Amino acid sequence: MSGATRSTAGGPPAARAAVFDDPEVREAFPMADLIGDSIDTARPRPSSAYYNDVSGATVREFHPPPDVDPDSTPERADDLIHNVLQDRQLL
Repeated sequence: MSGATRSTAGGPPAARAAVFDDPEVREAFPMADLIGDSIDTARPRPSSAYYNDVSGATVREFHPPPDVDPDSTPERADDLIHNVLQDRQLL
């Protein structure tokens, strides 16, 4: 099964940017250009012993998306990350 077929059949989006040039995929994913650009500019995760802590804190503060307040969520996330990394707070 091709990446385009999997993506339009309810599977996860493809990992190859070229798939998002397919007309069926573009119809199913209106944000196809953004996904393709994200794939093209993706980089490996940073190598850090603290990656899981930073990732967990980020997800905790920025999820669910409707609860994100651009005026306060980034600062709360920053505070949480600093406190977790300094062993002052648990996730």
